[in-house]
Amino acid sequence: MILNPEEKRILNVLYFANKALTTKEISERAEMAWQTAKNHLEQMYERGLLNRGKKGGAVYWWIRNVF
Repeated sequence: MILNPEEKRILNVLYFANKALTTKEISERAEMAWQTAKNHLEQMYERGLLNRGKKGGAVYWWIRNVF
């Protein structure tokens, strides 16, 4: 699977955080606009790379366990 540079940054952020993060936390740590992060996160979720869950008004993302 080929990842673009933004997707690689997002995966690195999530991997090194070692916990679920909100869209805002990911966008800040990956140094990209919130909307850009959200778009990439949605695409990665649709491709089966990420899981997501909601708590309150926030959406949390984490790397999908493939095993």
